[in-house]
Amino acid sequence: MLITIILSALVVGLGGFTTYKQLSFTKNEQKLKDDLKKAKEDFIKIKEEENNLASTKAQEIILDAKNKAFDILKNSETKEIEIRKLQSENEQKIRNRQKEIDERSSRLDVQEKKLERDKESLTAQRSDLEKKLEEISSLTKDNAKALLLEQLDKELVNEKAKRIKEFEDDIRAKSEDISKEVLIETMQKTVSEYIGPATTSIVDIPNDDVKGRIIGKEGRNIKYFEKLTGVDLIIDDMPGSITVSCFDPLRREVGIIALRNLIEDKRIHPGKIEELVKKAKEDLSKEIRKFGEKIAYDAGITGLRPELILLLGRMKYRYSYGQNLATHSLEMVQIAENLAISLNADVYMSKKCALFHDIGKVITAEQEGSHVELGAEIARKYNLEEQVINAIFAHHDMAEPTSVESAITKVADKISGGRPGARNNSSEMYSTRIKQLEDTVKSFEGVEEAYAIYAGREVRVIVKPDIVDDARLALLSHEIAEKVQKENTYPGTVQITLIRETRAVSKAS
Repeated sequence: MLITIILSALVVGLGGFTTYKQLSFTKNEQKLKDDLKKAKEDFIKIKEEENNLASTKAQEIILDAKNKAFDILKNSETKEIEIRKLQSENEQKIRNRQKEIDERSSRLDVQEKKLERDKESLTAQRSDLEKKLEEISSLTKDNAKALLLEQLDKELVNEKAKRIKEFEDDIRAKSEDISKEVLIETMQKTVSEYIGPATTSIVDIPNDDVKGRIIGKEGRNIKYFEKLTGVDLIIDDMPGSITVSCFDPLRREVGIIALRNLIEDKRIHPGKIEELVKKAKEDLSKEIRKFGEKIAYDAGITGLRPELILLLGRMKYRYSYGQNLATHSLEMVQIAENLAISLNADVYMSKKCALFHDIGKVITAEQEGSHVELGAEIARKYNLEEQVINAIFAHHDMAEPTSVESAITKVADKISGGRPGARNNSSEMYSTRIKQLEDTVKSFEGVEEAYAIYAGREVRVIVKPDIVDDARLALLSHEIAEKVQKENTYPGTVQITLIRETRAVSKAS
C-alpha cells in the first residue's frame, strides 16, 4: 500500500515536472523567435548601411580615376605636341641637308666634267709629245721603254753591288773581331801540357841474377820473349833495371806487363813466357776497353758500339808529333764545346766530331792509307753521322766543311796542334823534312817540279811531257813512292800525285 502511494506520488510529480518543462520550453522558444527577428532586422539595416557606404566609395574611386585619366590625357597631348614640333624641326634639317648635298653633287658633276676635259686634253698633248719625241730620238715607244728599263737595271745592279760590298765589309770587320774574341776565350779556357812519347821504358828487377835468367841458356829466353812481344830487351851494365824498347807503344806495353809478371813469377822459361805474354795481351785489352770507356765518359759521348770503345782506348798508346792522341782528342772536345757554345752550334755533335776526327791514326800502323781515309772508313763502318765523316775529311782540307760542326772541328784542330809547345817538332825540322821529300822526288828523270802539300802528306809532281808519256806516268809514280818510303821519315802516309800537261802554243802575225 505504501508502495502504491509512493508510486502514485511519483507519477503525480513526474506529471507536474513535465508540465513545468513544457511551459518553460514554450517560453524560451518564443524568446528565441523574437531574438531571431530582431537579428534579421539588424542585418537588413546593416546591409543597407553597407550598400550606401559602398556606393559612396565607388563614386569617389570613379571620380579619382577620371581625374587621373584626364591628367594622363593632358600630358599625352603635351608630349605629342613636343614630338610633332621636334619632328618638324628634324624634317627641316633633313631638307636643308639634302639641299646642300644636291648643290655639292652639282658642283662635283661640273668638276668631273672639267677633269674629263682636262684629261682628254692631257692625253692629246701626251700623244703629241710622244710623237715629237719619237721623231726627235728616232725611237719608238717600246724601244724607249726598253732603253729606260735597261738603264734602270744597270743602275740597280751597281747600287746592289755597292750595298752588298758595304754589308760584306761591315760583316767581315765585325766577324773578325767576334772570331778573335771567341778564339781567345776558347784558348784561355783550354790549357794543357803535353809529354812527348818515349820509345823505351825501364823495368826494375830485384837483383842482377834475374838478368841472366831472363837471357837464358844461349839467349833462348830473351829471344823467345822478343819474338812473342815484338820488343827489344836491353840488358846493360845498369844495375837493378832492364830497358824495354819499341816504337809501337802497344807492343811495348805488352812487353812491360809480361816482363814484370815474369820477374814476379820467377819461373822463367819459354812455356811460362808464352803464357804470361798471352795473359799480358788479355790484361792490356781489358785496360784498353776501360780507358776507352773513360775517354767516352770524359767527352760526354754515349751510345757507342764496343768496337769504337776499343779504338778510343787505343788512343792512349798512339802519338802524333809528340802529342798523345787521347789527350789531344779530349782537348779537341773541350775546345769544340767552347766554340759550339759561343756560336750556338750543336754542342753534342761538335764534341763527337772532335773526338773521332783522328780515329784513323789508331790503325795506320796496321793498314795502308792516310789516317783521314782510314778514319772515314771506320766512321762509315760503324754508322757514325755524316757530320763526323765530313769533319774527318775537312780538318785536313780534303773536303769542304758542310756543317758548322765540321768547321768547328777544323778550327779546334788548328788551335790544339798549332799552339807553341803542343808539338815537339820545330819549324826547322819541318822545313828540312819537306825539303828532303821534294828533293827525293826531283831526283827522278823527267820530273820538272815537286811540291809537298798538306804538311807533307801529299806531293804534287809535274813531269815533262816530252820525256814522260802516259804509259810511263803510272810506273813513275810507283817508283817515286818506293824511294820516298825508303829514304824519308814522315808520319802516316804520303800520296804521290803526278801531273802531265801538254801545251800547244802558236802565234798569228
